[in-house]
Amino acid sequence: MAKSRWFNYSYFSKSPIVAVLDIGSSKICCLIAELDKYKNISIVGAGFQESKGLVSGVITDMSELEKSIRNCVASAEKMASLRVKKVIIGFSSVNINIENINIEVDLKGAVVSQGDLNKAYNFLSNKHNADNRTILHIIPFQYSIDGNKGVKSPLGMFGDKLGIDISIINADSNTLKNLENVVKNSDLEIERVVYTPYATGISLLSEEEKELGVALIDLGATLSSVSIFYNGGILYSKVIPLGGNMVTNDISRIFSLSLSNSERIKIINGQLIEELENSLSTIEVNALGGDNESIEITRRDLISVIKPRISEIVHSINEYIIESSYNNIIANRVVITGGVSQMDGILDFSSNILEKKARLAKPQNIKALPENMKSPSFSTVCSLINFSIVDYHDINMNLLNKNHNSDNYYVYFKKIKNWFVENF
Repeated sequence: MAKSRWFNYSYFSKSPIVAVLDIGSSKICCLIAELDKYKNISIVGAGFQESKGLVSGVITDMSELEKSIRNCVASAEKMASLRVKKVIIGFSSVNINIENINIEVDLKGAVVSQGDLNKAYNFLSNKHNADNRTILHIIPFQYSIDGNKGVKSPLGMFGDKLGIDISIINADSNTLKNLENVVKNSDLEIERVVYTPYATGISLLSEEEKELGVALIDLGATLSSVSIFYNGGILYSKVIPLGGNMVTNDISRIFSLSLSNSERIKIINGQLIEELENSLSTIEVNALGGDNESIEITRRDLISVIKPRISEIVHSINEYIIESSYNNIIANRVVITGGVSQMDGILDFSSNILEKKARLAKPQNIKALPENMKSPSFSTVCSLINFSIVDYHDINMNLLNKNHNSDNYYVYFKKIKNWFVENF
């Protein structure tokens, strides 16, 4: 009997279906989107699951993580009434680095050709796919001809020297291999692995912000990141093992509450504004233990627990911005997203520490997104969907495609064969 209801769109290269999977340390999210001929995005399937077996971007239990991935994808597939095999993976870890490199190509007065650029890119790829590091992205953000900077597209220009400023994002190879293995064990093919702070910046930042200079801060549950964009590219990114779960743990420890109750109080009542009229009002919650004893916590006491931890996280981010040497580039622009960014007063609180104006960013330009996924907590997975359809000038992707061209016919016939096996 044909499984028409579970038609596997993802076997065909020109499919209007895109599936993304954000593998985080607190939750795993999957979105299945349908694209129209204008590349407008409409969500047809969505799922999220508590992440188990992953701590700060490092796999600690392959079996538990595989189970989390399977459950998450199954939820999205059930909603979409279709199966997916190929996914774009979003991943972040403290083991990911970004390097800014300048290289020069000797033109000898000739015109710049695509061959000149490819020669430089291949040189970079071969040179840096070493030392147990794997390149995720190669992003050129500026060219120069004979020392004249600011060139956006050098093709067709004459000169003696072509300069290329490039950002290279790379990750620990063993970490990636473990990630790829657990995803493949979940019966999924990996289309590519994307560094999530980069995808989030491409999706949530305006073109003007990316050109003039901006810092994007993602305040997550176990990891937070700061990424600096300038001239349309990413110059700097740092992931730190600090996040909202630290606040939850503090609330649990100080008030003797369960972690689940502490998380709920943080989400519903967490704030950083002490001047609110209701700061002396109380919150009633069950105490830790099985005797149903309840305790009362004043909002002021809750703020006194939350504030020092958020201050620690934002001050750490500020230190990395200053150490990056790009503090002057971002001037007065900071964009904040992630689950912690929903806390009342976070923008003013962060602005005072960073000495910059801050705005909140959340998912946008996505139709049929479930209501419970429209918050900044789901910025990353939504950004992966947007990232999949934009021209992000990632040279590494072009190099990967070139290397796979020789296998195109074999892959095509294999897809046809697998489709018949799956659907009949």
